[in-house]
This record gives sequence, structure tokens and C-alpha cells, in this order.
Amino acid sequence: MKAFLILGLLILGINAVELESGVPILLKEIKAIKTDHTEFTFLLDLELSQGGKVSEVVSLVGDLLEQMKRDQLNDDLEYAHRTTTLGLDIEWLIIVLRNLTKERQDKNNQLSELNQILVGLQLQLDALTEQLNILNGKEEQLRQTRAQEAASYQARQENNSKVLAALNEIIPKLQVAVFDQEGKSLLQTEQFEIVEKIKRELGHNHPIAIMVALTTKFDVPTVKRIIDKLEHIRNAVIALMQQEDEQETQSQITFQTVIQEIAELRERFSKDFEITSQLIKKRTNDKVLLEKRLTIINRDLSLTEQLLIQTREYKEQYDAAYAVRKGKRISEIKTVQQAYDLVENHAKKHKQ
Repeated sequence: MKAFLILGLLILGINAVELESGVPILLKEIKAIKTDHTEFTFLLDLELSQGGKVSEVVSLVGDLLEQMKRDQLNDDLEYAHRTTTLGLDIEWLIIVLRNLTKERQDKNNQLSELNQILVGLQLQLDALTEQLNILNGKEEQLRQTRAQEAASYQARQENNSKVLAALNEIIPKLQVAVFDQEGKSLLQTEQFEIVEKIKRELGHNHPIAIMVALTTKFDVPTVKRIIDKLEHIRNAVIALMQQEDEQETQSQITFQTVIQEIAELRERFSKDFEITSQLIKKRTNDKVLLEKRLTIINRDLSLTEQLLIQTREYKEQYDAAYAVRKGKRISEIKTVQQAYDLVENHAKKHKQ
């Protein structure tokens, strides 16, 4: 339309002269052109009606027609370049969208596997913690039991030592008394002292103390029998103390062996615990990085989807605008071409 207005201004600028021969007929033919561009035909009609030269009109219309064709060609080239670029942009966005979608799926799969690994590692860590607690509890119990056994052993040995010391003191005294009183009965005071000594060292309820206390005839044969029994008891106490020592030594060896086994197990479990803890820490860091990447992927996916929609909409609008623009310009070119053909044919006829 702008081209028509420019043409009109140029045509109106031509000096008016008398109508050339045949122009009225040409005007009728121009008016007969079926077109929606009434402004153009009106301006052309006005120029010819005002006496404009047909040759000049032919030149002006020809220039306008060429310009319109060049404009359409430039528009076509621009459209081809622009629509190709938009098409490539859309293809690229589709590829990016496909890659992001695949990457998100891969990352989600990795996250699922990572969560399963973390669950397994945590179960392993819990089991190791329980094993360490069991070992610590067992060691504590063993140490308490060993301490109780050692205290009991010490108490028994102290008691046995007291008994042995008493027997070592009583037996020689009885032997001396027997030697001094051979063939006689011991005095009641001596019997009383011996009984008290036995009760004091062996206890009031000790069988020897009771037997001595109940002995009515405290003569040499009776005392010898008592000495024999006391020596038997002394030998038994010595044997018992030796047995206690052996058992204590064996208990200590067994205790140290078990403690060593517990220490070795604790060291192994502790190393496994440390390794598992480090793995959990590393896997947790991997999970954090993976979740951050997924956040970025989801954001990029959303932006890419929006950009793809916008680019497609823009291309559709651009294509539609181009189609409308091209249709209108083609129609204008057709109208100008018809007018050009008319004035050119008219000029050729009247030139001959």
C-alpha cells in the first residue's frame, strides 16, 4: 500500500498536458481491472485523466512493479533464513529437552540405587554398633566376674593361710605337750588353752574344736589322735591352697585369652565401623550433589519446555504473518502487473 501512495505522489507530480490519443480507452480498461487495490487504480486513473504521458506512466509502473518484486524476493529470503533458524532452534531445543529428560531419568535411577546403598550401609553400621556394644558389655561382665573371682580367691587363700598358720602353731604345741606328759593326762588348763586356740583359729564350729571340747579324757593317746587329724587337715589345706593357686592361674590365663579375643574383635569391628561410616559420608555427599543436579535439570527442563513452546508459537505467528504479507503483496503485484501490461501494450500500439 505504501508503494501505491508513493506512486500516486509521483504521478500527481507530472505536469498536466492534454490527453494522449487512446487514453480514454485505456482508462476504461484500467477501471475494468478486478482488484481490491482501488487506491492504485484511482491514482493511475487520475494521472492519465490529468494528461500524464503514457510512456512516463509505463516507466513509473514498471519501476514500482520491479521494486515490489524485489521487496517480495527480499522478504522470501528473509523468511527462508528466519524460518530455517527458527526450525533449527526448535530442533536444538527438542534435542536438549530429550537429553535433559534422559539425564533426569538416569539421575533418578542413580538416586534410587544410592538410597538403597545408604539403607544397606546404615543397617551394616547399626549391626556393627550392636556388635561393639555386645563386646563391651561382655568385657565389662568378664572383668567384674574376674574381679569377684580374684577377691574370692584372695579371701579363701587368706583364710586358708590363717588355718595353716594356726595348725602350724597348734600341732607343735600338742606334740610338745604329748612329749612332756607321756603317760599322763593333760591338765584341764592345758586342754582349755588348746581348745580355745583351736576355736580361735579354726572357728567355734570347726569339727576339731568341737571334738576337742567334747573329749573327756585328754590323755596322750587322745592328743596323738587329735594331732594326726590336725596334720591330715594341714595337709589338706596345703593341697587346697596349691589347687586354688593353680585354678587362679588358669582363670587368669583364660581371662586374658578371652580379653585378647574381644580386643581383636573390637579392633576389627571398629575398623569396619570406620570404613562404613566413611562410605556413608561419601555416599551422602554424592546424594547431595545428585539432588542438586536434579534440581538444576528440573529447572532447565521447565525453562526449555517454555522456550520450546514460545519458539513454536513465535514460528507459527511468523509463518502466518509471512503468509498474509506474501498473499497481500502477490495480490498487489498482480494488480500492478495487469496495469503495467495495459499501459505498456497501449504505449506499444500508439508508438507504431
